Amino acid sequence: MKSKIRVYFLGAVFLISCVSCFEKGPDPSLVRFFDQKGFVENIGKNLIIPSYKDLTEKSMALDTALARLIEQPSKNNLLVARQSLKDAWLSWQYCLPFEFGPSELRGLNADVNSFPADTAQIEANLKSTSIDLDLPENSHAKGFAALDYLLNNKLITDEKLLATIQKRTVLNGYLLGVAGQVSLSSNLVYRSWDPAIGGVYYVFFTDDDALGVKEGSSVSDLVNGLAKSLELVVTKAKVGIPIGDYSGGLVAPEATEAHYGGYSLELLQASIQAYQLIFTGTSRSGVDGLGFDEYLNIKGARLSGTDQQLSEALATSLDSVLSTVKLMADPLSDQIENNLPAVQKLNNQLKVLSYLLKEEMAPALRVEITY
Repeated sequence: MKSKIRVYFLGAVFLISCVSCFEKGPDPSLVRFFDQKGFVENIGKNLIIPSYKDLTEKSMALDTALARLIEQPSKNNLLVARQSLKDAWLSWQYCLPFEFGPSELRGLNADVNSFPADTAQIEANLKSTSIDLDLPENSHAKGFAALDYLLNNKLITDEKLLATIQKRTVLNGYLLGVAGQVSLSSNLVYRSWDPAIGGVYYVFFTDDDALGVKEGSSVSDLVNGLAKSLELVVTKAKVGIPIGDYSGGLVAPEATEAHYGGYSLELLQASIQAYQLIFTGTSRSGVDGLGFDEYLNIKGARLSGTDQQLSEALATSLDSVLSTVKLMADPLSDQIENNLPAVQKLNNQLKVLSYLLKEEMAPALRVEITY
């Protein structure tokens, strides 16, 4: 248990006076309490804000790379643009669990990572003189998935792509428009969070009024954000839909994330690592702080029907998923076509992890799942 954990053995008088400040764990006999304010301060300062800052910087670098490619179409500039797209997409994985507050209000996930790409709509847009990315029909014709299709489609040679860019076609405006929306949305969310640049949401997130576990509290937002993104994006969209888990076994390798770039497993690995960091309260730079593991341990939370610490079960589940991902080689679409049992195993492991978060951790922390 980390040295920064503040554990108090409180007398009855102090306990009664502070009942509104703390939440009991699943064992009413426990008189140990968790520094919830220190926990949300750590997650906000060392994980959320740096993640949005990095995404903003990476998406702005993508803007610059695409502008350079359009100004000077060359093989080298195309490679730089592709790498910039990958860098920004990897950065996004560390923001994925935080779809609440500014991110939810802005619709950041929709602007950044609605996959798979609607290639028919993208092709229709390329024949249009006016593209409104906010229209419902463009919901899957924007973000990283659209850029992936436009820059990494193997059916179009690099020479043909560069020639199209050289002709100053609609493609150029489409590339800049999609990337510009990503960087604008990312920047707006980041600026809403970081107090160093005038953001106010961190103050709200860590305020005493945001403590507790009721709907709308910081802990409730965090738990619901983790559970929702893990269940609906990581488990279902990244793996379940492509392997046919929601279509009677009809596989759809083309539905994988980053299908054209061929690094869907690398993105999946980054997303699982993001959950590990949040769970342990550790920043990407290695700053060690309060995480959900300490929170569960202070609550004395056990896996239902066992004596095993729930934090241990979750840590083991995260490690198992990550180990399975590392054993497979990109692209995930090839694994689905040639090594389906391994991907099905991964899908089952993700379902277990999702269950532990949603059905075990949330109740242990007295958080109601609201999505």
